[in-house]
Amino acid sequence: MSTLTRSTLQTLGQRVAEAGVDVDPAALTELAATAETAGVSPVLLEVMLDETAPSNVRLRAFERVTCALSRLTYSPTRATVAIAA
Repeated sequence: MSTLTRSTLQTLGQRVAEAGVDVDPAALTELAATAETAGVSPVLLEVMLDETAPSNVRLRAFERVTCALSRLTYSPTRATVAIAA
């Protein structure tokens, strides 16, 4: 996950959905570092990385982090808005 794009977020999300939040600890750490730089809540990042927290709680934190980053990495253009309408 060297470059954060909407596609890499979707790929990681799919892997987490299939195998759980512990599927790739290195990717989660990198995701957390990127999210921290982007200003995502440090509490969410701490919960997402806490291996002692229940997996459903970590999954919800992961979801909130990726949603926040997705909003930051995706800027709709008039063309994409027109296509969606």
